[in-house]
Amino acid sequence: MPTIGNGSRVFGLRIALLLTVSPVFLMSPALAAGAASPAADASPAADAGTAGTKAATDVASKKTSAKQESDGIEQVTVSATRRSTDVQHTPMAISAISAKTLQQTHAQTIADYFIQVPGLSMQDQGPGQKRYAIRNLTAAGEPQVGLYLDEIPIAGFTGENTDSGSAQPDVKLWDMQRVEVLKGPQGTLYGSGSEGGTIRIISERPDMTRLGGTVNSSISTYATGGFNNSQSGTVNVPIVKDKLSIRLSAYRDSNAGWIKQYYLQQNGTNSTDDYGGRLNIRYRPMDNWTIDFIGYYQNANTNDLSNLNPIFDSVAHSKWAAASFVRQPMRDEFQAYNLISAYHMSWATLTAIASWQQRKMHYTHDTSFNYGVDCTSGDFASCYPLDVFQQRLAAGQINAVDDRQRVSAWTAEVRLSSPAQSKIQWTVGSFYQIRKNTFQLYYGGVDSAGFFDFDSNGNAPTTMFARANWDRTEQIAGFGEATYPILKNLKLTGGVRVFTADRSLTSLAIMPFGETNAIPTFYPGSSSNETSATGKALLSYDITPHAMVYVQAAEGYRIGGPNLPVGFTVTTPAPYAPDTVWDYEFGWKTGWLHNRLTFNGAVYRMNWSNIQQQGTDPSGAFDFITNAGSATATGVEAEVAVRPIRPLQLGMGANYTDAHLVGRQPYQPLPVNQTQSGDDLPYVPRWTLNANATYSFDVLGLPSWVRGDVAYQSGRTTAFNRASPNYAYIGGWFLANINVGTKIGRYSAQIYANNVLNRQTRVSGRLNSVQPLVINSAPPATIGLSLTAEF
Repeated sequence: MPTIGNGSRVFGLRIALLLTVSPVFLMSPALAAGAASPAADASPAADAGTAGTKAATDVASKKTSAKQESDGIEQVTVSATRRSTDVQHTPMAISAISAKTLQQTHAQTIADYFIQVPGLSMQDQGPGQKRYAIRNLTAAGEPQVGLYLDEIPIAGFTGENTDSGSAQPDVKLWDMQRVEVLKGPQGTLYGSGSEGGTIRIISERPDMTRLGGTVNSSISTYATGGFNNSQSGTVNVPIVKDKLSIRLSAYRDSNAGWIKQYYLQQNGTNSTDDYGGRLNIRYRPMDNWTIDFIGYYQNANTNDLSNLNPIFDSVAHSKWAAASFVRQPMRDEFQAYNLISAYHMSWATLTAIASWQQRKMHYTHDTSFNYGVDCTSGDFASCYPLDVFQQRLAAGQINAVDDRQRVSAWTAEVRLSSPAQSKIQWTVGSFYQIRKNTFQLYYGGVDSAGFFDFDSNGNAPTTMFARANWDRTEQIAGFGEATYPILKNLKLTGGVRVFTADRSLTSLAIMPFGETNAIPTFYPGSSSNETSATGKALLSYDITPHAMVYVQAAEGYRIGGPNLPVGFTVTTPAPYAPDTVWDYEFGWKTGWLHNRLTFNGAVYRMNWSNIQQQGTDPSGAFDFITNAGSATATGVEAEVAVRPIRPLQLGMGANYTDAHLVGRQPYQPLPVNQTQSGDDLPYVPRWTLNANATYSFDVLGLPSWVRGDVAYQSGRTTAFNRASPNYAYIGGWFLANINVGTKIGRYSAQIYANNVLNRQTRVSGRLNSVQPLVINSAPPATIGLSLTAEF
């Protein structure tokens, strides 16, 4: 197999990044010397997760939080606007999930907390293969939802058909400070990929004064059998008090599978084994200058995909049945490094960020139904009996595809923000990112156990077709946002982002189909370039200190790009253009009864133009990205939290979105791909509903609590057109979780029960004319015990 390398480019990129960011770090001491006021007058942090604050501010904040905890609704401080604000005083639709809530719900990945956020849905094909949607904007191509890990914008795989939004990673939530879900386009501050919104995951920062940490061990079991266990630990070590501190976290998870493979006659095939860690180093050379280094590493190993085939439930005697012809293991390795400098002056905060990330994925996926089964009746179990499959497997007549992907990205951002007390609030900055993808595909046979056929040297001797792709994307942007108080309670915000993006694709035919002695040949390369701008305007009015309303018009976008060659011949579809979303929104934030009741919501209309969508070649077997017409998403969302008595807190959330195509749609050569005005957007529910209740009490003098969460999402479809053979309606689902915990001094225990009704959640699904319906679900009913010790 050829080796894919680009050492000279990486070296040149490192030099460019160094030249971009280094001046900011070098300037900081000079800025310190020339600051007009002493450190005591420095402005608050631009980002609550990345900058240091004064000891007095910390104490005051803790006192305020303690009072809110005892008397009212917990208020979460967020940094969605690139400065510290609390959710109730931020004029935008945002859901914030605190560290306490993450712990009480035993949330380990995004899949564990997305049910708590109205308007957030996802297509989930298992670990490392997520596509997120906010307010029902979803389609093939680049992500619609930006995913940030601290200050790192997570880059997606280009993959086989440049559908980089379909395999966003699972970020483990050990020792996290909070999660922010920003709803609606975030094109000004967050750029491409935040078309429908942004998810920000903020890790806990080192404590500069206290030596301590936690250890945790959990054990659980599924209703289908098998035991899961996980261990994690965090240690915080001040090296030099108030100057230098480190925080180290590590985890390991081992989960039994819960899927029964009918053809392979195996149980628990989708078991997983994950491990990783995070190192946070905080250095404060001066009182008003903080430098954070954050390093992440995750290694996830999944023994099979989490796909279900409901049509096989009766023959497999399980509602957790799948019918793959091959084993589909996946190895997913992610590492990232983030350097953040925040320097506070009397007139502004200067933040400089540099990051590097790399993700490598190696996995097999089943294509047997595409090429070996003819079942017009739809009764696949009868069309392809178990004994016939076993004979073909033993004879080496079953094939699969083995994929290897790697994405790496360098990112740099420099921004300058006004202090919290200034009359005009403003942020200006520049952004640079270069992303490189490599992809290798091998189509060949599987061995007698169903695994892709590799020899002892790692080669695939039965390969019949192989190809490699290289994708290079470079983005440069400048952005700014300012808020001006027209009156004391009336504020106007405006923002703009100007950007340019360059993309180039190269593809190599390692082995043309069936030509085992062919010489590897490069296909013609392709490239694209675009320069554009996005804008935002927002007017907010504070009716009272605890009630505000706002109206906004905001734009989001996704970059376009060239397509890869498709099929077994040299055929390159035309490049696809960028698409844009304009959001027109009226929202409100209100607090009542001394913060014992909050009621927030928004009404919105989003106009989506030039939608990037999946198309196919004339055979229908190979995908690429094309542009469809326009769509609208009209909806309303609301969140209510109430504390009627001190021990009890209730929460409810709802979102309704009607998202469908409008106007004339482009002609498609294949009727299966043709769309019509009025077609609903697939893969997203109209309704998302959630509710929770937490009750605190004492047992034998020990502080204890019980929390219940329920969630409902309505059904979704798998295609636009009802007449399409790829169309199926997947019914809605209901999920219920219960958590009970108690604390004994430095020790705590928690019993958790997830999906207590043991229902399929059917969070996503897909269908085509030659294979049975595939759905994906949350795991079966799970009960577990978690023990934590602090030191």
